[in-house]
Amino acid sequence: MNIIYLVHQFYPECWTGTEKFVFKISSALQKTGQRVKVITYSFYDNSFFDKKFGDILYKEFVYKGLPVLAFKNEIIDPEVHISIGERSMYNFARMVLEKEKPDLIHVGHPMRINDFIFCARNLNISYLITLTDFWLLCPSGILLDAQGNICEGPNNGTTCRKNCPNFSSRFIENRLEAARELLFGASKVVSPSNFLAHLFKKELENLPVYIISHGMSYKTIKKNDKKYKKGDKIIFCYAGSLNRHKGVDFLIEALKKIESDKFILKIYGSGWDKEYLNKLYDMTKEDTRFEFHGVYDENKVGEVLSDIDVVIVPSIWYENYPLILHEALACGVPVVASNIGGMAEKIKDNINGFTFPAGNTEALNRILKNILNDPCILNGLKENINKMFIPTVEQEALSYYESYVNILYNE
Repeated sequence: MNIIYLVHQFYPECWTGTEKFVFKISSALQKTGQRVKVITYSFYDNSFFDKKFGDILYKEFVYKGLPVLAFKNEIIDPEVHISIGERSMYNFARMVLEKEKPDLIHVGHPMRINDFIFCARNLNISYLITLTDFWLLCPSGILLDAQGNICEGPNNGTTCRKNCPNFSSRFIENRLEAARELLFGASKVVSPSNFLAHLFKKELENLPVYIISHGMSYKTIKKNDKKYKKGDKIIFCYAGSLNRHKGVDFLIEALKKIESDKFILKIYGSGWDKEYLNKLYDMTKEDTRFEFHGVYDENKVGEVLSDIDVVIVPSIWYENYPLILHEALACGVPVVASNIGGMAEKIKDNINGFTFPAGNTEALNRILKNILNDPCILNGLKENINKMFIPTVEQEALSYYESYVNILYNE
């Protein structure tokens, strides 16, 4: 089977949840003897690329055994990040797909690469879409309106026109129509969480969305069996991108209100918003309880989490199902998370962690203070977590392989 994986960005340049998902699934399928290739948009300097097609620069390379084709516009139009169906890269997409002759395309994320999907439809190449966020419904991808408030969905564009005046009515209408075309044209639409599936089905009546849960690569997992007693120092952890919608500033604010030296917050990740990064650095300046550790290699996740007592996911948007949450539970580490989106689906109060209203620093402060006052409450959570079943990435890959077979031979 010849499978193309499409994703908006990829390793080694970018390394957030969607990239991890595409890497793990494509690698697992490659190990079963399938021919795989990742096609991705890139932001390397122009000098990185060694080929050109019109105004598209591109280069092929291998990343950890995976063939990758990375491309970009020679001069990047900002619209490329939010538009659907502009067809500015359609001829390039056709050239690549006619050369690769894939049996099937698996879309990990349609941002910046959706011309390939429209081209695949015209070439009668079947495709499957995995929903990893809300980008197909929302230009920002995170369902926050222009004022930064959580949005319930476009409501056929009515909510967008009301709360996001930075986008024209024509743009909103055309974008939603193109998104419908892509979704209803897919042979299968998959979501890793019930929450995300429900939101898409609410907006797009009669769109079937199937659930395939994320799987863990247990080769990178190391069980954290630490036991706690009163007075123990607690190591909290945030791991993910350092962008505004992730709510790291709310987490720092909640912890700074605690007058105790019995904790450390280790912050792993990076971000593109320099102003926001500087805000985080300023908030923690000269406070040794806060440590920035940059990005860790995905193979080091077990090693990193073996030293962590609680993982915190303070997002102020509808996270689908952040992989760090999944990884923490697989390692036996309790999670404190905002009570929205896929996080609320997975984290249950006093069972495997605690939840709090998104953006509510006082509520988060109370939870973290309670943990510091009585670390023993973590022991019960860890016992519950160890009884949970979390599928392997091989099981996830098998579910996708069965979907590929059904699409190719039973449609």
